[in-house]
Amino acid sequence: MPAEFRHVLSRGKRASGENANVAAVPNDLGFPRFGLSVSKRVGTAVTRNLVKRRVRGALSEMKVVGGWDVVVTAKPLSSSATFATLAQSIEGSLRRVGVQTGPAGPGNLVEERGDR
Repeated sequence: MPAEFRHVLSRGKRASGENANVAAVPNDLGFPRFGLSVSKRVGTAVTRNLVKRRVRGALSEMKVVGGWDVVVTAKPLSSSATFATLAQSIEGSLRRVGVQTGPAGPGNLVEERGDR
């Protein structure tokens, strides 16, 4: 696990939704960085890739205000969730940890980590 992931998971604020867990910590960069974790418990490789595409898509439609390091960990139920449900769950969790979101915009970086 990369050091940035460990830092966010150990020191960040956490929120748990039906389809994903979110941990976030402010950064001094002025822009958000996202990390994804989709374990084998979510499903087969095809299912995990579908979930990752949906999470990346949901994050790209949200404009995070300010600098944040965010780790989104997909839960097994995310494999059967619709895109809209998954996006709504992630956005709600982001707001609960104090991350402000707005309309979509460029510049959101998404980094992936999964079980190998």
